[in-house]
Amino acid sequence: MLGIFSNRLKDIYLHRRILRDMARSQIRAKYAGSRLGIWWAVIIPLILAACINLIFTAVFGIKVPNYTIFVLAGIIPWLFFANALTEITNSFITNTSVLRQGIFPREIVPISLGISNLLNFLIGFAIILPIFIIVDLRVAGLLLFLLIVIALQFIFMLGLGLFLSCANVFLRDIAHFLSIGLMIWFWITPVFYSLEMLSFPYRWICLLNPMTYYITCYREILFGAQMPSLVNMGIAFLISITSFAIGYIYFIKKEPSLLKRI
Repeated sequence: MLGIFSNRLKDIYLHRRILRDMARSQIRAKYAGSRLGIWWAVIIPLILAACINLIFTAVFGIKVPNYTIFVLAGIIPWLFFANALTEITNSFITNTSVLRQGIFPREIVPISLGISNLLNFLIGFAIILPIFIIVDLRVAGLLLFLLIVIALQFIFMLGLGLFLSCANVFLRDIAHFLSIGLMIWFWITPVFYSLEMLSFPYRWICLLNPMTYYITCYREILFGAQMPSLVNMGIAFLISITSFAIGYIYFIKKEPSLLKRI
């Protein structure tokens, strides 16, 4: 199996120009005709963070210092994950004509969408990042750890995306279930609350949620201005590797019959 993975990754590398061009064109298509363009990657999380801050501080009376920053540290990576996963899940259905050309590894289609969303996320995040640094200068010294967390989340999302994009070809309801699933998933992910705010057994729901560990790592760096705990980083690493392996293996098994179902 390792040999198969190695060969597939080498094949993707040989077609890296196609991968780059597809990712670039997808970014351009996303903001085609938009006056604000990439600024939407900044505006949306800021508006959501402000709304959540208003509701939970003014209405529910949550007393967390710098609560807007607290929420922002969780909402930005969540939006990246949710938007990217939705697009990747539909990638084989919406790119049928490209897939039928057969001149490149077919997994390049969902991977290119993942990369385009990653670049969109990084550009928007780079604009917002100074806010966290102004609040606490120690964040500037933790950027390396931040990049590691982003990479781990990307690998997790890509593995899950490969699985869902393939499954969506054989069961078209997957995309509809995903929109509902992400809605539920958002509420059980500690985006606008922390694990410490939950009592047992409710905390176990979050502990079984893989996104909890990525969001917690982001928050430890951006809000807590400290290194993410080794436990959270270790669990996030294992989840990422497992997700990617399962997603890619499933894709390889289903690839021979993929075009017949599109």
